[in-house]
Amino acid sequence: MKKKLYIETSVWNQLEHSDRQDWRETAEQFFRSIHAGHYEAYISDVVVDEILATKDVERQNKLSAHINRAQPVVLEFDEEAAALTRQYISTQFGGEVKQNVYRDCSHVAIATVNSIKHIISFNCRHLVNDRRIDGFNIINIQNGYDHLVDITTPHKFIITSEDEAKL
Repeated sequence: MKKKLYIETSVWNQLEHSDRQDWRETAEQFFRSIHAGHYEAYISDVVVDEILATKDVERQNKLSAHINRAQPVVLEFDEEAAALTRQYISTQFGGEVKQNVYRDCSHVAIATVNSIKHIISFNCRHLVNDRRIDGFNIINIQNGYDHLVDITTPHKFIITSEDEAKL
């Protein structure tokens, strides 16, 4: 059974960024593993909306092409995910937050309500952060979700050709 991976917007964005070459290379290697069929890829309508909000139309088109190539399942940000997002924000961020923090929390909520354990992100401030992950998981357990989320960078899920030969 393939692992389900929720791929947050920052990972897609790294495919078209040049400011962190190491992250771009990691993203490219990660998506080779996705294209090779090693994992089930998931995104949400929140990811799609964030990509569509990109002001640079050429970049937006390239990001959309990357998503189309990977063919992830697109999950919906429904009322259950919205309620969980509000709980994350009130508990971890003290209530009032900027739109980007709301979206970051919504990625975790969408993955949680859809029983996806692994969230892939380069957002180390709000997501790939042990204290935040523990907070998300405490709220998930309190709300009866029976799995813990694991939020990590793509490094953990890169399968090289050498790794493939061993599979």
